[in-house]
Amino acid sequence: MLQVFYWLIAVELIGLAAFPILWLLLPKFSDRGYGQSKTLGILLLAYVAWILSVTGALPSSEAVLIGLLLTLAAVSSWLVYRNRDEMLAFVRRRWRLLAFIEIAFLVVFLGWALFRAYDPAIDHTEQPMDFAFLNASIESNFGHPEDPWLRGESISYYYFGYWMMGVISELSGVESSVSYNLSLALIPALAVAGIVSLVVSAVRADGGRFRLAAVSGLFAAGMLVFAANLAGVLEFMRANSIGSQSLYDWIAIDGLDGPAETAAEGWTPSETWWWFKATRVINTLEDGEWIDHTIEEFPFFSFMLGDLHPHVMAIPFALAFAAFAFHWLRDDLDLRDVVGVRAVRLWGTVLAMALSLGGLAFTNMWDLPTGAAVLLGATALRAYRGNESAPRFWFRWNAFGPPLLVIALAVLLYLPYYFIFTASVNGIGAVNTTTRYMHMFVFWGPLLAVVIPFVFASFWQTVMGADWRRAALLSLAVAFLPFVVWMVVRLQHADVEGSSSGRLLHIMPLALLVGMSIWASIHEASGRNSRKGRAFALMAAALGLLLIMGVELLFVDDYFGGENERMNTVFKLYYQAWLLLSVSAGFALYYWLDTRSSLVGRARLLSTLWAVAAVSLILCGLYYTAAAPVDKAAHFRASPSLDGLGYVHSRSPAEWQAIQFVRENIPAGEGILESVGEWGDAGLISRSTGVATVFNWPGHQLQWRGMGWVAGGRGDDIARIYSSLDAAEAKALLDEYEVGYVYIGPRERSAHPGPGLDKFAEIADIVFQQDEVTIYEVR
Repeated sequence: MLQVFYWLIAVELIGLAAFPILWLLLPKFSDRGYGQSKTLGILLLAYVAWILSVTGALPSSEAVLIGLLLTLAAVSSWLVYRNRDEMLAFVRRRWRLLAFIEIAFLVVFLGWALFRAYDPAIDHTEQPMDFAFLNASIESNFGHPEDPWLRGESISYYYFGYWMMGVISELSGVESSVSYNLSLALIPALAVAGIVSLVVSAVRADGGRFRLAAVSGLFAAGMLVFAANLAGVLEFMRANSIGSQSLYDWIAIDGLDGPAETAAEGWTPSETWWWFKATRVINTLEDGEWIDHTIEEFPFFSFMLGDLHPHVMAIPFALAFAAFAFHWLRDDLDLRDVVGVRAVRLWGTVLAMALSLGGLAFTNMWDLPTGAAVLLGATALRAYRGNESAPRFWFRWNAFGPPLLVIALAVLLYLPYYFIFTASVNGIGAVNTTTRYMHMFVFWGPLLAVVIPFVFASFWQTVMGADWRRAALLSLAVAFLPFVVWMVVRLQHADVEGSSSGRLLHIMPLALLVGMSIWASIHEASGRNSRKGRAFALMAAALGLLLIMGVELLFVDDYFGGENERMNTVFKLYYQAWLLLSVSAGFALYYWLDTRSSLVGRARLLSTLWAVAAVSLILCGLYYTAAAPVDKAAHFRASPSLDGLGYVHSRSPAEWQAIQFVRENIPAGEGILESVGEWGDAGLISRSTGVATVFNWPGHQLQWRGMGWVAGGRGDDIARIYSSLDAAEAKALLDEYEVGYVYIGPRERSAHPGPGLDKFAEIADIVFQQDEVTIYEVR
């Protein structure tokens, strides 16, 4: 397992090289940005390598990456030398916090790496797509990575997450089949370090003691990375014949049809992939037909499933940007700082935030609006000024100018990507269906049981100042704005079902919670004794609740349609809401621990009931956390290995040897022909090596490139190349697509049987042959 060590060394070196810069930019953070240093160091290094590559200045090679890391280390060494006394004093003062964050990072990384060692195969769901993009990013030297499944075209997807993981792969020297799994261990570890840093700093900003802050940060990390919804405990009940048929009919979750006829023998359900249904809770059925098919992933499920998707890779980078936003809320820099150290820190912060926000969008475009909302929300709270008797809020360029520059620069810095990106989005639509409250409870119960009482208690403790009307109007305006937009969009679509009053009644509880969160957040951010940590936690709660409410009203009209109209919208926005509510939940625990001793009588009883309810729901959710990985990893019976292609070696040594041959012998920029398919083993050689094939996974190409995109007859041309008896015709088509190698394996022989495969001997030479596998090099 030396590769784990090499990977860790590379990540730690990047983090150490980036920390002195963050130490300078984040002086109001308790750890001065140490928890974000690995994440932002990876981002900075990957961005510089990417911009040099796409502009043609330098190739994205191992030597260049090492040079960039050494350059970053040199700059940081100079900063350390310049500030050595202050930095040394900081380390002596905060060593416990730094050690706490580092230990949390290592424990989570090694824990998930161990799990991945028992479930390493890159062979199911959309893992092949992720592996293909990772390999393409590693193999790319100049320009955008070539789409491994569309020869001659660049990837039309937000691929920066794959690029960043590829940078670590190259620096560490770890093969992609192993680095794929190490990436899946690294992401939750970075997320834990990031959220602990953020929550601890928020608690300490409000005067919380270190132990309380550490416990709160760890709790937030647990809710983000290890908590699950309540579908798992329902699966346990069903498997053990607990509950009546009418109960399951009322719950109405697809797949939970009723109590099992025979109780399960073990402590986990025996049904294959029973845990997958926890992400399909809101599958509303009507007369046995889906009318609202949605996806509701949560981080623990994603890490366990093993899809290296953009929304998963974005988690630590979203937290890093949230950290910048919180620091901006606490900072007093503005555009009047034009000289001296404050000017350096202002423009350094603006540039770092722009790099972070732009990288977040490039990693997962769905995170861009939410990230911008977090920054603008923090800025609005920061701009709320005045004395306690008459707080005032207005647009001030000195306050809002830097964040607006951040958003503009976030686009400008990544402009080469936007020139090639094609979004399959047709606008915003009004949602027809609504989510049953029961389904909301099943999915959100553990998190909301922590957050909602915190919102209520914070709102209850506010007082009405002279400006209460303005604050109330602002709170209600934000809370009900999505409903107003729904009304406007609904007028343009006569087919939208449901009455306006019914929809308003449906979203009213969430809208009121949003309004209370914003009101309390404004109250905590303003005044002489402002508590910025609590204000930020309440703002995070407001945005999280807004996202949950928003998908009850509006959806992004993309590739999916029909009963799937809001499938992708619920998927992506629920995921972001989980992150925001986890941050808020961490602070909520601190609030409960800090205030409980002062409560008496009825207030103390309510506090106790809150704690009992929240702990009960969290423990119910943790059944899934304990049971699902056991089933996913086949009860940990296999020999541990992190090689994601080990299954190919076991199943077909010839195909595995062919992959090694292609990796080692086919020159960069060459192409290889494979048969067309979707899912499963389709595109096995191209996805495992990064060497592009003419065309593959056609359904996904439509998702990435939009419904108006056409393949231009590539699929038919591939069939002709394999099946035609005319060697000259095949040679002409291979030349047209600039493909110098032809792969013939089990899938090709099955898809294109007959004498057509014999003609390749006339136009090409055999360079690899073993069992059923042959690779030709075209003359």
